[in-house]
Amino acid sequence: MTIEIRVDPADLRRWHRRVVEVLAATAGITVHLTPTPRRLPAAAGLDLLFTLERLTHRGLAETAADRLDGDTFTRFVGPERPVDLVVDLGCDGDVPSRGAHLAVDCGGLPPLDGAVAAILAGETPVLTARLRVDGRARTLARWSLAIEDHRSALRSASMALGRAAHLVLASVEALRATDDAEAVSLHLAEGEGTAPPVSMIAATGFVVRTLSARIADRLTRLSNGAPTWATAWRRRDAATPSDRFELDPTPFRFLPDDGRRFYADPFLLADAGRLHLFCEEFPFATGKGVISVATLGENGTFGPVRPVLELDCHLSYPHVFAHAGRVWMVPETSGRRTVELWVSDRLPDRWSPHSVLLDDVDLADATLAEIDGTWWLFGASREPWTSSWEALSIWSAPAPTGPWTPHPGNPTIVDARAARPAGAAFRTAEGWFRPVQDCGRGYGAGLAVARLAELDAHGHRETVIRRIAAPPLTGLHTWNRAAAGDATFEVIDLHGPRAALVGARRLDLAVTDVRTPPAEHG
Repeated sequence: MTIEIRVDPADLRRWHRRVVEVLAATAGITVHLTPTPRRLPAAAGLDLLFTLERLTHRGLAETAADRLDGDTFTRFVGPERPVDLVVDLGCDGDVPSRGAHLAVDCGGLPPLDGAVAAILAGETPVLTARLRVDGRARTLARWSLAIEDHRSALRSASMALGRAAHLVLASVEALRATDDAEAVSLHLAEGEGTAPPVSMIAATGFVVRTLSARIADRLTRLSNGAPTWATAWRRRDAATPSDRFELDPTPFRFLPDDGRRFYADPFLLADAGRLHLFCEEFPFATGKGVISVATLGENGTFGPVRPVLELDCHLSYPHVFAHAGRVWMVPETSGRRTVELWVSDRLPDRWSPHSVLLDDVDLADATLAEIDGTWWLFGASREPWTSSWEALSIWSAPAPTGPWTPHPGNPTIVDARAARPAGAAFRTAEGWFRPVQDCGRGYGAGLAVARLAELDAHGHRETVIRRIAAPPLTGLHTWNRAAAGDATFEVIDLHGPRAALVGARRLDLAVTDVRTPPAEHG
């Protein structure tokens, strides 16, 4: 395949280079670059905004929005030649009347402009891949993105551009895999994105607001009043359906902490008459999570929380389950780009590494489930510069030990409101369901419950049936349960002011029934 890539030589960015270099390094692809000046002027002051943020924000190193020299792609520029596909990275050039033309926009604007406009307006950036073949247009994909840092236009825009590069490469790969362009369809999130023009007035106000917010946050932390995460549990009311925890009036009880750490990502495991609560323990002094456990005592409450697994990377999300007479754990080890399977030598505090299920992959919150005889692994996948909140990738295997085969449609979902796992999958009379994080308003801001409408080696469809939040608290992002004897216990984690996350309290959960059309991947 010969691909013509159109890009404005006066506005070259690092994400452009990733697209060009990955395609040029792909066997069977020849890349030809055509310098194509933008018809619409770039947003005035955008790079000034980025420069100001580098002065006032920490941790802004290499980003996908960085400008590159005009001679970066010189070796790819040459005379015009017949091409199989035009890839327009500026998204505002002329569209040929014949042949295939692929462009990715953000809210109808070029990706950088649209992403920054959405960020400054406090809206969700939506990437759309549009294909035109001989004048006939169709939408290949629509991806709803996360904004991890609402107070950094550069960091958030970089993540959007990283996902734009991913979308271009995924679209090209899908088009290469078939002779029928009409058959290509990636994930289509709900809703079209729109973005207002970027103005320096909006950018200046954004800088002032975000700097003020950062100062206020620092003062709050110094006074030990910053919001934090906490884990809560309860014994369920037997009269409430097991899958509708938001209907249960039973108060939750919080795991107490000493103010120098938080507990999150709780999972339950019942074994030999004992109930164990595994969680991430995050000591503020080290800034690195460990896996800890508390055991339900005869007095009906959980005992002290104690560490059981610590490695050279941050650990979280201890997905524990029983299989073939043994107890297993898949903790998140994305810090060393692995998904690892651990086995219990003695519950709950002795664990040994069994195998690496996936290597050289950045995957958060890996969750295993055996569905109709096949094991499935769900996880939040991340590409260079992108967020880990918005994309779901899936693998399958005959057993939890593997071997694991990636789904051909990965990522099968790109939607910050319905992708990242939020606990173990469960089954009811209506079928299989996944708790998922709703990060549309921020990390772990709420939960959603998605029904698995289709899951096999070729397709994956989910339908979000309801969304759950816990106002006035600002986060609710894991939900698990387990039967112990004749009782069912439940755990969640919550984010909010420390004073609201102690003792016992009933939560007034806000529930929205959605029943959206299925999230599809072809």
